Amino acid sequence: MPELDLVERASAAIEAATSLEALLHATAEAARPFGFAYAALARHVHVQSGLMKPEMVTNYPETWHDLFQRRDYSLTSPILAACQRRGGAIRWSDLSSIIPLTRIQREYLEEMRKMGLGSGCTIASHMPDHPTISVHFVVEDGQDLKPRPFMLAMLIGAAAGQQARTLWQSQLPEVAVNNDERLSPRQVDCIKLVARGMTSWEIASVLGISDQTVSEYLTDARRRLAVSNRAQLVLKSLKLGYFTLDDVTE
Repeated sequence: MPELDLVERASAAIEAATSLEALLHATAEAARPFGFAYAALARHVHVQSGLMKPEMVTNYPETWHDLFQRRDYSLTSPILAACQRRGGAIRWSDLSSIIPLTRIQREYLEEMRKMGLGSGCTIASHMPDHPTISVHFVVEDGQDLKPRPFMLAMLIGAAAGQQARTLWQSQLPEVAVNNDERLSPRQVDCIKLVARGMTSWEIASVLGISDQTVSEYLTDARRRLAVSNRAQLVLKSLKLGYFTLDDVTE
């Protein structure tokens, strides 16, 4: 089939990309014959890796970049939020069924529609202990997303997401835990419960130990990680990979 031949050739160009800019260009060109006018690559917030804001590479109009930065939509974008909730292929028309949209998120989608960016899809890739990577495609002139282009976008997005992860991963610093920073399993248990908002007394009840023992575990953990309070202890433990956000939000 001619369409699949195009996807196959596009996949080769995507795998050959050695920079995020080259990858974006290859991805956008691959999707253009199927009615997509714009494309974007995103690496999501990931505390363990020290990524406190998402990073995006797009060929969206300059007006979108101005709006995104001026209103700081990076942490409230409903498209990025939906990717965190569900992996795989997401139609933008289905966003409200994946996450409850806030007023700000609805305003953002309306602003995108005004710019001709109202119809599209996203392919999100999750990997344990790594940032989510997502690839986004915008339908030309805001037209409805048809089933066949959606299927082809899934194929292109899967290849682009894998290459984007490889390129972005090469930029992440290696996080090493030295012997002074090593925590015991019981200390990690205590910190997880701190992250859930529990007091020392509540943690002691859950773990079946005294609250004095909990305090000793947490004091020693703060010393080992060179932090001064419980909030910093939780953040640094996350960054060092002792547990993930999913471990404390289940």
